[in-house]
Amino acid sequence: MSIKDLLENTQGKIVIAVHEKPDPDAIGSALALHLFLKKKGLDSAVVSRDEPPDTLTFLTGFDDIVVGHLVEGSLYVLVDAAEWERTGFPEPDGPIVKIDHHISSTRYSPHDVTDENAPATAHLILKILREWDEESIDIPIAENLYTGLLTDTGSFTYSAIDVAMRDALYLLSRGVDGRKIADKVFRESPLERFKLIGLALQTLSMKDRIAWIIVRKEFYEITGAKRSHNYGIVDYALSVRGALVGVKFEEYDDVWRVSLRSKGNIDISIIAREFGGGGHRNAAAFRAPITMSEKELVEKVIGRLKEYLKHEAT
Repeated sequence: MSIKDLLENTQGKIVIAVHEKPDPDAIGSALALHLFLKKKGLDSAVVSRDEPPDTLTFLTGFDDIVVGHLVEGSLYVLVDAAEWERTGFPEPDGPIVKIDHHISSTRYSPHDVTDENAPATAHLILKILREWDEESIDIPIAENLYTGLLTDTGSFTYSAIDVAMRDALYLLSRGVDGRKIADKVFRESPLERFKLIGLALQTLSMKDRIAWIIVRKEFYEITGAKRSHNYGIVDYALSVRGALVGVKFEEYDDVWRVSLRSKGNIDISIIAREFGGGGHRNAAAFRAPITMSEKELVEKVIGRLKEYLKHEAT
């Protein structure tokens, strides 16, 4: 039985769950699947523990997202997350199927669709929908998928660019306005986001081809920004001339969240896994105990990256 058959034959609600602090790939992929299932007459819901980025309010289905609690369902679809615990919700009693492109050994069913070489989860969703019923991929569905591809590939600059661009061309052929999507995602941010970026940029540092930026929890109180407004801040570190690796250290009440980005063939997923996280060659992340001081954490991570680059970037 394929994942199409599994979904099509599910009696009751299909609950699509995304990871904590969902990014545009998670939201776009989940909403595309949600809209498609609705067209097929299937009952579905998208759930997120955290508020999605408000730069994505233009996406069809955005207002359908249930924030903060897990809806009861007959089948749970884990989208863009390697393990259920990444959703922030308790694991449900019902069956789970996973659609994801992160490195992981965890499987939830024989129907899981995973490919760590895929440029984005949106690519996997698109493949499923094209094989299921290509003619049902309308503009709203295509826009959600294009948004996921555009953002998770760093505007088509990370790995598997050829695959991502083929998908993008297909979605453009289905009626997506690429310029509109780019404007909505990158050029319509609230003022509070820029104030947050401004404070974070004051922490920007670089040493030995590694640039890093720090987002302290007090910055949100000062600027009035939301947690969802910090999306993409790590790219400022990676954009520093001469940097091969960019790092964002973000302080929460209960944990440090560390995001890693790299250029070329520098595989920072190796480092993320060493610290208990994961991801891809050019984009990865992990968490660290909040009991670690900022200074201690920065020194530990930057020191390990420096050691790694000595062997990987000559």
